[in-house]
Amino acid sequence: MKLTREASAILGGTTIGMLALRSGRLPLVNPAVFSFAQGSLWVTTSRYAAKTIIARKDPRAAFLVDGGRRAVLLRGTLEVFDPLNLSNDIRAILDGPAYFLGLAGYALRNAPFVAGYALDLARLPREWMPYNRVVLRLRLGDADTVEGAPFPAAQAARVPAVPAEVSRRLAGVSRGYACWIEGGLPVIRPAFWEVERGQVSVAPTSGRPRAGSPGALVVELHHWFRPSLMVGACVRGTFVAATEKDAVAERYGIALAEVPPVMELKPERVTSWRGFAVTTSVPKSARTLRVAEG
Repeated sequence: MKLTREASAILGGTTIGMLALRSGRLPLVNPAVFSFAQGSLWVTTSRYAAKTIIARKDPRAAFLVDGGRRAVLLRGTLEVFDPLNLSNDIRAILDGPAYFLGLAGYALRNAPFVAGYALDLARLPREWMPYNRVVLRLRLGDADTVEGAPFPAAQAARVPAVPAEVSRRLAGVSRGYACWIEGGLPVIRPAFWEVERGQVSVAPTSGRPRAGSPGALVVELHHWFRPSLMVGACVRGTFVAATEKDAVAERYGIALAEVPPVMELKPERVTSWRGFAVTTSVPKSARTLRVAEG
């Protein structure tokens, strides 16, 4: 697929994007270092990572590259190339030079991250060692340039149901990412966010999920070359209608008119990461709801 000049410029000026997959009913969103080459988007990860397992079951995916005032949303299907799988190796060879050129482009473009990965090699969990890495290729179905927004500095907000250190590190992050399902594929948008008395408010910069639809909010603090220093959380649940913009406006110090339409996200599951350590928890409110529903 041929991209517009603006989309190509955004992809070329950014090194980390947000990968969203359909994990059953709820989407899962993670940051990923990427490259765009041979008309496809390329990332690498562990063969044991959740994204790899999910992609093998349901390859429908989206990838958002945030350029600030504008962002690029790529949607399509993921292919998993596992070097230890003979059929995958044959598929890569039959794909011609695209696979190998894609990998070469990834290595050259992300040399600082490759170096940072090497610095952490002695402390890597076994499942993240080089011999346990696979390649994910996103074959594009569509690509859109979407509206972003300037995100001013924000007051502290606590992501629910995450370890204290993760909550502390993410408290001042102003730019979040909202995800929901549209047309069978994930949609991701930059979003304003706030948590007040356990209520998670999300205001995507453009578009809006339907009330009652499953979705997610991602808050992430990345390091420019050390994967082990990246911290983030993905709050997954159900969007419900909300009309109050006051909490979001107050957190960002902006006028109510500057706040996009707000939705409330009812958390059902929260996945957080600190480097390569990943934890998943069920918020107390979700456990109480399950008991009430029997």
